[in-house]
Amino acid sequence: MGSLDELFRLEIAKDKMSATLHSKKVEAEEIEVSDILLTDFLAYNNVVYGIDNEALLKVASENPDDICPIMIAKGVEPIHGVDGRIDYVCEQKETLNQEEKRDFRDIKKIPSLRQGEKIAIITQPTEGKPGRNIYDQQLKAKPGKQVRIKPGKNVVFKEEDLSFYAAINGQLSIKHRSINVFNTYEVSGDLSLETGNLNFVGSIVIKGNVPSGYRVEAEGDIHVHGLVEGAYLEAKGNIVITEGIAGLRKGTLIAGGNITIGYANQAIIDAGEDLYVQQSILQSYCTSRGSVYCETGHIIGGSCSAGKSIEVKDIGNQMDTKTEIAIGINQRDYDLENQLTKEKESLVENIKKLENLGSMLKQKKDTQEGLTAKERVILLKQRNSMVQTKQQLASVTAQLEELKVEVSDATELRLIAKGTVHPNTILHFGKYEKTIAVPQKFTQVYLKDGEIITTTL
Repeated sequence: MGSLDELFRLEIAKDKMSATLHSKKVEAEEIEVSDILLTDFLAYNNVVYGIDNEALLKVASENPDDICPIMIAKGVEPIHGVDGRIDYVCEQKETLNQEEKRDFRDIKKIPSLRQGEKIAIITQPTEGKPGRNIYDQQLKAKPGKQVRIKPGKNVVFKEEDLSFYAAINGQLSIKHRSINVFNTYEVSGDLSLETGNLNFVGSIVIKGNVPSGYRVEAEGDIHVHGLVEGAYLEAKGNIVITEGIAGLRKGTLIAGGNITIGYANQAIIDAGEDLYVQQSILQSYCTSRGSVYCETGHIIGGSCSAGKSIEVKDIGNQMDTKTEIAIGINQRDYDLENQLTKEKESLVENIKKLENLGSMLKQKKDTQEGLTAKERVILLKQRNSMVQTKQQLASVTAQLEELKVEVSDATELRLIAKGTVHPNTILHFGKYEKTIAVPQKFTQVYLKDGEIITTTL
């Protein structure tokens, strides 16, 4: 081997990943160079892996001084594993598109999830592939790192598809290396242009006030710790207003369940179940499909209707302010039904008049005299009016069919006033009506045999 040592110098890289052959540029013509001798030379220097056979043949067949230095062996680098990753497939943007905005208070949207909706998919890390250096020593590959995130509250992870799913309707929250879905969205203060209008698939808690002009919509409950002004609140669950609502004739509360408020002033309220008012109802239009409880306060002005019963302290006031109380029927729906019925009667009458006009003009048209230019215009207008009026009649009829005001079981209907029922209080029990003419104290009112009965508690 010493003979090749005279011709070549072997340079080993510090990382042992390559070997380079250098010519010593000395005259040694009597030494024969072959690929076999070169292989033995490399083995003598512990280079046994990644040998470039084409390079060996080239060195053996050509003048080394012309081709050296030349890389004669090269190891294989390890392929390190790829880290795992998580890809979110649900909507996370808070910004609203222009077409999604109803007014300037629509600032952002709450990232919301539906029960069963896929949140994210995990891609597992790869192990990697080991390498080898020119000494034929294995080089370990670094495995990829696992994604360090776990299912948190109201989130499930399914191994079969390595995916996270929402267990409830709610807001997505990613904190402390966990994915959570919270069914309550909380605002720490008043609604403002910073928060904008709110629309959420869960419940909303506002620890402040809701000023006029804002909309709050929730598929769960709404709880406002402060005051509601001329705003619109709608919940499929319950609504709780700790202070009350000063509606300015436009503030609206609509709930699929109960509504509980401190007081109501010039508000529109529609409760799918019961309405609880701690103080008073003033000049408001309230509807409850269950019962209305205002046991320590009074109802003054406006109208208040309940499907079953109303319990209140006082109704009306000493100024005999007109106050309507409806039990067993939705007063607003009842009024709307009456309005639509009158409108339907008017449309039917108009159609009869138009038919008579059309018949008269048609008869004249068939005579030798025919129609004048003015009469032809009138006939054309009659035909157009007939089409429009029939369309209006069809629309009104459809609304009446959809409305179908129902009266509750008369045996369940009760009005209990633990204080005074003042004059000019109009009572509606189903479709029966009675106006209170003189003050009545500690009163119970109910319907019996088609008559409104008033008795003392």
